[in-house]
Amino acid sequence: MATLIERAKGSLRFALKDSIKSLEANPKKESLIMLHYNYGKLRFKYSASYNISLANWDLSKQRVRNKIGILNRAEINTHLDEMEVAIKREVSKLDAKGIAITKEHLKACLVAVTNKSHVEDENICLDFYGFCESFFKRKEGRIEASTLRSYKQTKKLIERFDKEYSVRTNFEDINLDFYLNFIGFLEDDDKRINTIGKHIKNLKTFLNSATEEGVNQYKYYKHKDFKVLSEETTSIYLTEEEITKLTNLNLSANKSFELSRDIFLMGCYTGQRVSDYNGLIIRDVFENEGIEFIKIKQKKTGNEVDCPITKEMKFIMNERYGGDFPKKRCEQKINKDLKAIAEMAEINEEVKCAQTRGGKKQVDYVAKFSLIGTHTARRSFCTNKFKQGMPVDAIMHFSGHKTDKEFYKYIRINNEQKSLHIAKKGYFNLN
Repeated sequence: MATLIERAKGSLRFALKDSIKSLEANPKKESLIMLHYNYGKLRFKYSASYNISLANWDLSKQRVRNKIGILNRAEINTHLDEMEVAIKREVSKLDAKGIAITKEHLKACLVAVTNKSHVEDENICLDFYGFCESFFKRKEGRIEASTLRSYKQTKKLIERFDKEYSVRTNFEDINLDFYLNFIGFLEDDDKRINTIGKHIKNLKTFLNSATEEGVNQYKYYKHKDFKVLSEETTSIYLTEEEITKLTNLNLSANKSFELSRDIFLMGCYTGQRVSDYNGLIIRDVFENEGIEFIKIKQKKTGNEVDCPITKEMKFIMNERYGGDFPKKRCEQKINKDLKAIAEMAEINEEVKCAQTRGGKKQVDYVAKFSLIGTHTARRSFCTNKFKQGMPVDAIMHFSGHKTDKEFYKYIRINNEQKSLHIAKKGYFNLN
């Protein structure tokens, strides 16, 4: 085969679609494998229809690494080999006949390969629903289980939409009319606007992937009005005083409540997501210049952060867990317990909740304790540290936020508090 390519004077390589820099910044992210073929002025790209993380991709060999955990490694690499051979044969044949090589020639020879691998082998008809099933199958075990569940929920809702309107949605049907009708269907189903936005976002994910893989040729979903709907949610944080109320609550008679409360407090003091602060491990503790830290590898991003172990954390560990961290607990149980615990601590300030549900704006007033959940810990850390004057980049170092815009949207402060924080920085000639 090398002789054929030499005659054709072309170059072929496989590479990940996303930049190396972006993949290094997000180690868990998977990127689409792309075939690149250059011949003279011709620049041709084609999806290999598989996604892989940078850690599992051999940059020099341009193949999936030989790792035990990658169950379909041989399948993917064989597919890449078949694509390479198909291109080389086609280029050699056309070159020998003196026929100008076009993208159409190259695409045609690869369609046979990709169809064989992904349609005949899996017995899947790649209409919209067939593609979704193929997409879910490839994502299984590679993304969070909750994300996959969300994807499947979106597909089920579109199936319900089809049943309601006596249609069968395919790629060519997903246009602005579909978008408006689907949103109306979800509003009639009493869905919140952020829930609707989540399903539109999932749908766009399916369509982007199908387009990249050459399965979908319709781009209606890229229209500026085909957008993900969202509104700011009523997410609360606990003040330092309220955290103290929780801390001082005597829960020795209810070990379940005590454990849930203590796990939550670990989040308030470290600024981590519940997936990281629930189940901290003592062997990850180390000392640096007399200060104790715990090294945490953040599950969502893969980034490592060293969080100082505060006096409050140390007290909880020594007082109730023999110097260890609170044991890991089911998140659903923690969430359920927290509302009852916060009510016991009299965290009952009235909070205004505004949301759009079923296409209508609703305003309710609820007790603050009813809104508390595991996610409140990280937001409390970020907001309280900001109010204390800690620099934003320092807070983001622990919380994992990537941009100032993302951070400011996350914390719960008003414009007055933001102005006060900036004024205290010494940028103005005051007093």
